[in-house]
Amino acid sequence: MRILWFCGSPLHDSAMCGTGTWLGAMAHGLLGSNEIELGIIAPGPDKHFIRSDYRQVKQWLVPSRPLGRDGLPPTTLIQSIVAAVNEYAPDVIHIWGTEGWWGLLTARGLLEYPALLEMQGLKGEIAKVFYGGLTLSERLSCIGIKEVLKRRTMHADRRDCLLSALREAEIIQGHRFVGVQTQWLASHVKVHNPDVQLVWNDFLLRQPFYDSNGWQGPSHPTLFYTASYTSPFKGLHLVVRALALLRTRIPSARLRIAGAHQRVGIRQDGYMRWINQMIREFGLEDAIEWLGPINGAQIIKELESSAAAVIPTYVEGYCLAFAEAMILGTPTVVAYAGGTSYLGKDEESCLFFFARRRGDVRLPTGTSVDR
Repeated sequence: MRILWFCGSPLHDSAMCGTGTWLGAMAHGLLGSNEIELGIIAPGPDKHFIRSDYRQVKQWLVPSRPLGRDGLPPTTLIQSIVAAVNEYAPDVIHIWGTEGWWGLLTARGLLEYPALLEMQGLKGEIAKVFYGGLTLSERLSCIGIKEVLKRRTMHADRRDCLLSALREAEIIQGHRFVGVQTQWLASHVKVHNPDVQLVWNDFLLRQPFYDSNGWQGPSHPTLFYTASYTSPFKGLHLVVRALALLRTRIPSARLRIAGAHQRVGIRQDGYMRWINQMIREFGLEDAIEWLGPINGAQIIKELESSAAAVIPTYVEGYCLAFAEAMILGTPTVVAYAGGTSYLGKDEESCLFFFARRRGDVRLPTGTSVDR
């Protein structure tokens, strides 16, 4: 079978960090079956639409272009994409996510091949909790030098989510087959498209997670937090506040944070400047270590030696970080938010909590606070 992916990242030899790490795992899984021929169309750094194959995978890279009022890039670029798809002649087109404009090509019939839309995030649901419970005063405190110079605040980012939700609805409505990983995603897809045929498809993890010896038990009360990008709905501020509370009972508790969160000078966004100020006010500078972007092997090392993984997100369609922690057996404290409820069971495979306004947290009904 010949499958063509439209996805957010091309395949390459470098170890993937950040979001979309499941793509490499899924690709290698398909290719390892010896029954699949895989092609990929993904964003690229070049200024032109180019062919850039990866091993046996035929791969085309798409340059960034301004989108028109129809939500699509210039017609000439669309024509190049259509020509590449026709050249490849796939049996199935697999659209990864509704966050970008790929899904409009199949939803509007510009590509006349059978198509499967794979859900990832839901921009409409993200917009509802985008501020992560921050008060108006706290959101104003997140306006820094970068926001002033670029004339763009987190309010504008939330507005973009709302606008993307309109495109998202059209994409879901325009597909007969939609892949989901959790019942939460399935329910939201059904709202947009009651006649859809759902395809259940769990994400593969990177192979080292399956090969690992698993959680080794901590030698120090260290927490581990990772997020592919910095945004209030990912709940980083909740982790910092939780650490401050924890250290009143366990003074040696520490937090290790993975991801490209810290920037230098005016590149630092206002939310992170506010986080850093809060860290100083709590006196946590020596209790937090910023790891930067790390690869799968490094994440495994962190999870194997941490006392617990903390996932304070306000919304998730699936949550790969949760799945990675669970397969290693790392104790995980996770927000009961969307797709996370599908992956874990409270007080058995994880400890759930509910993220509330102003950074407060509330344990699920029946859960002892002492635990």
